[in-house]
Amino acid sequence: MARLTVSTVSVNLRNELLATGRFLTVFPGFSLRLPRRHPSLRALPVDLPDKRIAIAIVTLKNRTLSPIVERFIDKVRDITRPLVKGK
Repeated sequence: MARLTVSTVSVNLRNELLATGRFLTVFPGFSLRLPRRHPSLRALPVDLPDKRIAIAIVTLKNRTLSPIVERFIDKVRDITRPLVKGK
């Protein structure tokens, strides 16, 4: 693995660092199909392991959720339920 030297979620900063030729990053595959400032950037043929991480929805105790938030949470659960292993 490459040594982590910069940590940022800024896509613009990551693209600029990539363009210098001194950095690597990981992007979703579709991002190379989007218009970008540095069209010469190319994907490297690297197979990464399929890692799943836990994701949680956190709410504040004794707070009423708005109907739209409740609907959002229900939809997220509907979409992610089939992805849960062992269920």
